[in-house]
Amino acid sequence: MIFTDVSFESNIGVTMEARTAVAGDFDNDGDQDVFIGATVGESILFENTGDGTFQDITNLSGIFISDQVRGSSWVDHDTDGFLDLYVGLLYEPNKLFKNNGDGTFVDVAQNINAAGPLTAGIIMGLGFIDYDRDGDQDLFITQDNNNGNILLRYEDYGAYMDVSAISQTDLDVMGMGVAFGDIDRDGFFDFYTTNLYENSLLLNSDSGFFSDISTSSGTEDIPGSMGWGTFFFDANNDGWVDIYNNNETAFGGVINSLMINQGDLTFNMLNYESGAVINNNGYGSAFSDFDKDGDLDMILVGHPSSSGSINLLRNDSDPQNWIIFQLSQQEQNIYGIGSTIELHHGNTRQLNFIGAGNGYCSQNTLDVHFGLGYETEVDSAVVIWPDGLTDVFTGLALNSYNILVKGNQNPLSVKTYPDPKEFELSAIYPNPFNSSTSISLLSFSTELIYMEIFNSIGEIIFDKKVIVTEKGSKTISLNFGNRSSGVYLIHLRSTQHSELKKITFIK
Repeated sequence: MIFTDVSFESNIGVTMEARTAVAGDFDNDGDQDVFIGATVGESILFENTGDGTFQDITNLSGIFISDQVRGSSWVDHDTDGFLDLYVGLLYEPNKLFKNNGDGTFVDVAQNINAAGPLTAGIIMGLGFIDYDRDGDQDLFITQDNNNGNILLRYEDYGAYMDVSAISQTDLDVMGMGVAFGDIDRDGFFDFYTTNLYENSLLLNSDSGFFSDISTSSGTEDIPGSMGWGTFFFDANNDGWVDIYNNNETAFGGVINSLMINQGDLTFNMLNYESGAVINNNGYGSAFSDFDKDGDLDMILVGHPSSSGSINLLRNDSDPQNWIIFQLSQQEQNIYGIGSTIELHHGNTRQLNFIGAGNGYCSQNTLDVHFGLGYETEVDSAVVIWPDGLTDVFTGLALNSYNILVKGNQNPLSVKTYPDPKEFELSAIYPNPFNSSTSISLLSFSTELIYMEIFNSIGEIIFDKKVIVTEKGSKTISLNFGNRSSGVYLIHLRSTQHSELKKITFIK
């Protein structure tokens, strides 16, 4: 797999003092827009135009922030179908920009008690999670300098309540990054924070109280560590979420750490032989199955070091079974940000979620991954959508990407294959479109390609064979005529490769 830097061609290659970037489809047009938070100077909101370029709409949007942005996240906090933007600030009250649905935003953080510390806060990491499983998005914030972590619970009356003390999450630590995951598979998300010195693992319960099991679980990391980016992920596909820490080695002298969940509330720290324990002098980090082989890879960003400042680590663990979900809500909050997903197999329940702002100044994939070990079938996937509605999906295919569409219990399964690719879907333009659009392919062979288009309930509305007679570029034109407005899925496949993209048809 080869990556090409298109920063300047896409108009997003600006020069600025920035630390965080988060992607979300705030205008519900089917593509990802980007907020870049500045540590010095003005932050920027880029709108994705759908043709491979971005437009700076900061002044039009009303999102005005100067200096000291740390964590940020997209969230539909009021479940109106439009993504709002939360921004954590150093020394200043945080901001929650409510999406008005017309491309503009207004800060409502202080109106609904979501601003965090109003004076001298030292905000670092943050993230939204439904920790009490009541169907809405709660907010957890880490602070530096022993100021205490903050847990804000969203209430039915449309505002947040500070439950840091009563939940026992207000540890006086030098907090940096934050991660959420169900380490004991009890159906509740547990919290992990990287700190200066020992890290913290907080075990959740059905009563809403957390227990600090950092020492007994073996997850404090090596004494003196300076942890930043962190995440829960199933590194070896055994069905138990593990922990990765991206450490600033030049500060604390401690390299990165990978801790493997033993399934008994303890973790085993791996060593250099894993290939993931490196000295990259880290800051941000994130995971994704970038090579589409069913296990989770990671990208690490840090200061200059002997390992470089950007590291892409491919997961080559021994094969075990897995399943990945892509969620679709059709016309609003299309990618389902804020959804909670339960996977049921046998007597086991695994838990995951979709967030758009994770770890420390980072964002993980919007795909939902579950390792299955040697399980050969799953019973169901339960999706609790951001508005609280629930769908139960059955007929799921292992070792595949399964597309789960809200309101439709028939998942679309897409098999994936390792590289080399036989083709690449390089662009769809325009998207959204009114009547017709064009698909641009880059073919690396003369293999026959099949194209299918699915509607919102998973029905095939169009299929054809695309005959490729020579390598290179090829354009396919589509005319939707009198079809209904909405989001559609284009599935292109050959014998060794498969790609899936969303398109939006607006009459």
